[in-house]
Amino acid sequence: MESHRVHVFGSDYSVRADGGAEHVRKVAEIVDARMREIDRQFQPGSGTRTAVLACMNLVDEQLREGETVARWARRRVGTLIDKLEAVL
Repeated sequence: MESHRVHVFGSDYSVRADGGAEHVRKVAEIVDARMREIDRQFQPGSGTRTAVLACMNLVDEQLREGETVARWARRRVGTLIDKLEAVL
């Protein structure tokens, strides 16, 4: 596990991660951008509040994307089953 320095929402952090430096940097950039977006949308408050809202926003996005992929996979598998049944 490597240690990486990142800058997020005005603070520096040392992060230990299995991912390479580029991956850790990209994650930090995404979190920083989302926190800044949340901070602009709402009346600036505490960093903790901004971090929690940003995390909830990112997780919500991931869950929705996962649901979309799952729906696509179910449709695709259903289509393949229909084709197999037609052949058999």
